[in-house]
Amino acid sequence: MKKILIATTALIATAGVASADVTVGGYGFMGVVYNGTDVDLSSRMRLTFKGTVETDAGMSFTASSRINITNGTTASAMERGKVSMTSGGLTLAVGATNGAMKSLARVANYQGFNDGGVIGFDTNTSGINDSGNNVYVSYAMGDFKAGIGSNAAGTETDIAASYTVSGFTIGLGANNNDEWMVSGKLSSGEVSAAVGYNSDDTAVLSVGYDLSDATSLSFGYKSATAGDSYGVSVSQDLGGASLTGTIGRTAAGTNVAGLGVLFSF
Repeated sequence: MKKILIATTALIATAGVASADVTVGGYGFMGVVYNGTDVDLSSRMRLTFKGTVETDAGMSFTASSRINITNGTTASAMERGKVSMTSGGLTLAVGATNGAMKSLARVANYQGFNDGGVIGFDTNTSGINDSGNNVYVSYAMGDFKAGIGSNAAGTETDIAASYTVSGFTIGLGANNNDEWMVSGKLSSGEVSAAVGYNSDDTAVLSVGYDLSDATSLSFGYKSATAGDSYGVSVSQDLGGASLTGTIGRTAAGTNVAGLGVLFSF
């Protein structure tokens, strides 16, 4: 009788989540980084958690978060938590959202095996990002996307839109602090490219090229008031993992480099 009660209780507890889709994934990397002065080991394990459920009416709800364990000992708390609701082309997201400008009008290029941590280039000017408590509403209709975002206090709001035609995407965004971003992105076969400019007189160029089915090249360049910076990476697909070598130069004139392996699971 006791076994029957336990089994019945377990069945009732799981019956409500039978249609839910819960996934756990992440990545790991290890290698060495030269910061201009020293050569250091760099490693991380990231676990990502995501759960999705769809109602009988076709409305989708998703919750996600993650945790990082860096260099073997330093573990972050659960971070970047976000809950979203989608119906048709309309999506409402609450929590650690990117906001509108960062989602639709940003150009970013990050170089390195360590999740792009050797050197990076970004045109983002928005104060709304994926580490705060925000709200973001977006709508997609074919090749057109539009969104509006705000922080929880309502002191930072932004709006942006993008449109794609023949593999070319144009994005434009602005916020209530008189900041703006514009972007153009192209994807054509083995080549991808993007250029962006913002209200801080910062320009970013990003280029990617597949040398073969297993080898790819990535280049990033940033022009800003602090100076020019660049980086280039070559990645080799090892089948389940990638080996990436990176060299770059910061706006301060410091040479940086990295070599290591990244794999996803």
